[in-house]
Amino acid sequence: MNLDLEHLDTLLAVVDAGSFDDASIDLGVTPSAISQRIKALESRLGSILLVRSRPVKPTEQGSRVLRYARQISLLGTEFNHELMRDEVQQGKISLSIGVNSDSLATWFSPVFSELAKWPQLSCEILRTDENRTMDLLRTGRVSGVVTNSHEVAQGCSVQRLGSMRYRAVAAPSVLSAWTTQDLSNMPIVLFDREDPLQHQMLTRIDSSRKRPTGTIYYVPDSSQFVQAIRAGMGWGMVPEQQLSLNPELRILDDSWFIDVPLYWQRWSVDSPALDRLGSILLKAAERNGLDLIL
Repeated sequence: MNLDLEHLDTLLAVVDAGSFDDASIDLGVTPSAISQRIKALESRLGSILLVRSRPVKPTEQGSRVLRYARQISLLGTEFNHELMRDEVQQGKISLSIGVNSDSLATWFSPVFSELAKWPQLSCEILRTDENRTMDLLRTGRVSGVVTNSHEVAQGCSVQRLGSMRYRAVAAPSVLSAWTTQDLSNMPIVLFDREDPLQHQMLTRIDSSRKRPTGTIYYVPDSSQFVQAIRAGMGWGMVPEQQLSLNPELRILDDSWFIDVPLYWQRWSVDSPALDRLGSILLKAAERNGLDLIL
């Protein structure tokens, strides 16, 4: 089936912008033209591709088309750069990737330095929990993800980055009021309601332990999560890379840690840009404390 590239580009613009109106501004055409292109694409495929909500969301079929559209866009841009390598290059290679919050807060900084040396690349980084990154990849929202899943998504390849070690820690004020034997009753800080690490730690220490009965706080930001623990709100699992910057935090027990593996998953397409980005991520992980022994 031959699909109009302009219609595919319009689908990308609408999903990325979140609305037909904002996409019309990005593409420099009227909202009516945007609507007509999307309707023409839906008619061509015989399926509704977008849920007209705020923001606009792709349907299941729309996610498949969206992924195809991103791959076509990436390969087309790289092909143009290859043809024009001896001339002044026009346009940029655009990539969107998903990265978990703790990676962004710890080992990811060198990646920015390398991206700054790559003026042809326009890169969108979506911050997300590592347990949700695969949804971004499967729906075509991104071209690659830093994820804790080693199960290869359809049409993708995977590369091991290493693992982040999380340790159970608390502020001295908390330890003066509680003992480690009271861990189930001690106040606890979680990243969000899907954060599994603290519960996994409790189960690992003693599988018979009941779920936490102490006060629970949710702090959905990696840096502020550590600050909440520093303030004495409760205990939590913190990456080792952040502990060196917060020496006042106390490790509850040297044996109480969890290693979370991280992988780079990306589309299995012949893309020099994705190859280069993967190399940048791997070097940054190696240089910034990710343990490669999983």
